[in-house]
Amino acid sequence: MKSKIRSRVLNNFWLKLVAVILAFLLWLVVINVSDSVITVKIKGIPVQQLNGSVLENLDKVYDVAKGDTVDIVVKGRRTIVEGLGVDDFIATADLSTMSITNTVQITVTPKSAGIRDEITVTCEDNVMRLNLEEKISLQYSVKVKTFGAVKNGYAVCGYQTSPNIITVEGPKSAVEKVTEVVVNVDVSHKEASMDLEGDVVLYDAYGDEITNDKIFVSQKTVKVHLDVHPTKEVPVNVDIKGLPKEGFTIAEVLYQPQTVLVAGELEKLDSVEEIVVDDVSISGMDTDLETTVSLKEYIPDDIFLANPSEDVVITVNLEELVSKELEVKASDVELLQKTTDRMYSLELSDDFCIVVTGLEAEVSGMTVDKFSPKIYCKDLSIGIHSNADIQLTDVEGITYKIQGTATLTITSK
Repeated sequence: MKSKIRSRVLNNFWLKLVAVILAFLLWLVVINVSDSVITVKIKGIPVQQLNGSVLENLDKVYDVAKGDTVDIVVKGRRTIVEGLGVDDFIATADLSTMSITNTVQITVTPKSAGIRDEITVTCEDNVMRLNLEEKISLQYSVKVKTFGAVKNGYAVCGYQTSPNIITVEGPKSAVEKVTEVVVNVDVSHKEASMDLEGDVVLYDAYGDEITNDKIFVSQKTVKVHLDVHPTKEVPVNVDIKGLPKEGFTIAEVLYQPQTVLVAGELEKLDSVEEIVVDDVSISGMDTDLETTVSLKEYIPDDIFLANPSEDVVITVNLEELVSKELEVKASDVELLQKTTDRMYSLELSDDFCIVVTGLEAEVSGMTVDKFSPKIYCKDLSIGIHSNADIQLTDVEGITYKIQGTATLTITSK
């Protein structure tokens, strides 16, 4: 029995051996074709920055100019390489090895130790380039900006912040762009003082918000106490001081606004009837005056402007005075308080007139009858009264003087 089995095994042995070898070779060919060596490009692997504290200890701030991501070429068997992506690799740059040209070599390694010997990794550009800059810190006072509208009839009169000073630290070029440190708070429908908290926001000179992860602030939030008080509308009056240059007068005074909203505690608001601007002077001037003054300077203590930046714009128009002579006849002068037992006769000198002075628009329309010239005769005795006292009625905006002489003769009937 054993001899039969042996005979079957050895029968055509070499043919069977060749068949096995050919099968093995065919298997190797198939394996090599289906799992051949390939190369794959993987883009955008983030580069981790190591030992950045080394530069910070030198009071330097760095920014990556080039090389915050890296592209690699991976070579290996298809079954390994085809499934690899960005998340399968770690890219690092050790900033403590930065060269004098501010460059650092990037190293890329697979996360899985099992494939490190199965693939080769080549960086297309393995250099990170840094921008180095001086680190500075500046202090800024905290400003509060409100949005929304308080309840009708109320206004935000002021605020206090805690802290009121913020330190901003970072690259010199970035920190020096900061012009305002602001806390924005919502005051919609508020009608009483309150305590709030808001985030610190940095703004540049153009009013744009600054967002820079290299800038650090000493306080990210600030506590704010807002003073909210009721309002009252009061008139604004302007009292011009001084006299213009001789020969000139004030033609008109214009100003805006003529009313303004003030705010404060109710009992203090009741005492405010008007706001008077009383220190604008035109002394010695012969040209128009235009000026803007802040109303803050003219309101009482503990009273606030509903609009803190409210100004009054004042225009004082000056005009040169003109003069005009009004001819006066004796018949133009009314004799009053005469007695029935006397006779009255008035004679005026040839040069007798009323010289009126004022604005051209006023002077041009002046006539003698507007001055109502008159002589009161009650206390005058019989006789000749040289330089008789002729009295005139004042006309607003007009000055006058009498030129010449008047002689009044009183006789008995």
